Amino acid sequence: RKEKDLAAIPWETAIALRNDGWYLRGDIVWHKPNARPDPVRDRPPRAHEYMFLLSKSQNYHYDPRPTRELRSVWSVNARGSGTKHTATFPEALIEPCMLASSLPGDAVLDPFAGSATVGVVAARLNRRFFGIELNPEYARDGRARMGWERNG
Repeated sequence: RKEKDLAAIPWETAIALRNDGWYLRGDIVWHKPNARPDPVRDRPPRAHEYMFLLSKSQNYHYDPRPTRELRSVWSVNARGSGTKHTATFPEALIEPCMLASSLPGDAVLDPFAGSATVGVVAARLNRRFFGIELNPEYARDGRARMGWERNG
């Protein structure tokens, strides 16, 4: 990546997973109506993020009912998770994805687990959760939020 180049980490991760045999089934634009002001001055301010639906198999579950009204651009207000992580997904964004693309007992992977919002929704919807988080503080907060360890 070059200096001043947009960090396209979500897209790069989705493409790397696809190159590793995963099936890239959907990209969802999360439009944040209440986005925080973007401090940059040399490009358009961002008020969206990307989410991707991937499958490890060519044959996978998909129920269009939870996402029918949402289409591919979802306007959902950003909400904090009560942790130190500042870029958390709201549960209202995660739940339709999970209901559309998995069944109770299925495994859900979040390669950027952060404060474990995906894990919280997975537990509530009876899915198995696997999260990857490089920041030890966020990982600890996520485990505490899931009830897997005490925080502090």
